[in-house]
Amino acid sequence: MPWYSGLIIVFLFLTGCTTQPTIGKKAFENEDQFIIKGILAEESNTTKAINIFNNLYKKTDKYVYLAKVIQLNFDNKNYINTINLVDNFIKKYPKKSQEVINYKIYSYIRLNQLNKALKVAKDYLKENRNLEVYKIIAFIYIQKKEYNQAIKYLKSAYSISHSPEILAQMGDIFFKYLKKPNEAISYYQTHIRLYGCESLICNRLAEVYKFLYDYDNLSSLYTRMYKNTGEETYARKVVYIYLENGDYKKAINFIKKNNLNKNLLYLVYKTRLEDKETYKDAYKLYKITKKDKFFFLYSVYKFQQSKKGLMALNNVVANLELLIQRDRNPLYLNYLGYILIDYNINPKKGIKLVKEALEQKPNSPEFLDSLAWGYYKLKQCKKAYNIISKINLEDKEIFKHKKLIRRCYDSTKNNKQNKRKSKKR
Repeated sequence: MPWYSGLIIVFLFLTGCTTQPTIGKKAFENEDQFIIKGILAEESNTTKAINIFNNLYKKTDKYVYLAKVIQLNFDNKNYINTINLVDNFIKKYPKKSQEVINYKIYSYIRLNQLNKALKVAKDYLKENRNLEVYKIIAFIYIQKKEYNQAIKYLKSAYSISHSPEILAQMGDIFFKYLKKPNEAISYYQTHIRLYGCESLICNRLAEVYKFLYDYDNLSSLYTRMYKNTGEETYARKVVYIYLENGDYKKAINFIKKNNLNKNLLYLVYKTRLEDKETYKDAYKLYKITKKDKFFFLYSVYKFQQSKKGLMALNNVVANLELLIQRDRNPLYLNYLGYILIDYNINPKKGIKLVKEALEQKPNSPEFLDSLAWGYYKLKQCKKAYNIISKINLEDKEIFKHKKLIRRCYDSTKNNKQNKRKSKKR
């Protein structure tokens, strides 16, 4: 535990001897050998280690040995014994009480005697403005679900240390338990203003902004975190926020200004279809990177923004045919297949390409929709209906296809039933 790991348990008593032993000097000849035996025994036999250090204390009267005995008893879950030993220690060495008081408090906590732990901690605090004790009292109040009291003591601890860990705990209580997100924001913002955008605090503040849907402040915070750390994770978060809000130009400007990974531009261009400049930007990126995905975007967006006449159709088909010769990416295969189907250029070839895409992504609702639409175009309505009825994705285009395929399926079904009836007559 952090509150006792720093106790003085280093034993360097390797010189001299005196009738009144003091820290740092040997009280008897083999003292250092017993220290080593005690330290080694800690690993395998705590009880033996306790006995060794207890004997060392009796022989030397050095308080560090008694402190070690207290620590080992606590580690060994001998909480009642720990409490009694701490009381004896404080009686004999009152000026050294800060070395062991936390063991007594935490022993009561482990025994689930929270009120006793609280009394010991508060009594100690009357005479000693101790950071760790403030934190322990706050911890006890959190266990008791008395969050306003916990905040009171955490504030005192924070005023001593300005620790981001303490502030984060305060913020969590304000935000999660007291339902006061604005209080958390206020403390976080003040800390950032005074001490900078430390990762722990800025990430906690981001959580609150996200909860409140405060995307303006959230994007500003992530921008600051990106500038402070250079971590592209934060830059991506800024871009995602802009995309979520439809601020495509802000996203593109941010990417270009900060010279970010070109894949982020790819993401923006994939999302932004309506802008007339999109296909030109995609082509520029293709010329710079020579990556097929940008050539794909260029081809698709140019077609989408055209009047979709014969020349535009021929161009997009030719570009995609060229592309799939180099890369059998399922996205490229499906898009080309869908165009061949939807514009009645070659539905059979389109179905073949879509099937190849489905071999790589068999559960893709978009690919399944293309396949169903292909069978619809071939008037194989039952096949089309069986496929599209399994798609649950809410999409305007898919909904339109479902409606037409269902109508075709029902019509085919009714025609067959009518033929059977006429045969019976």
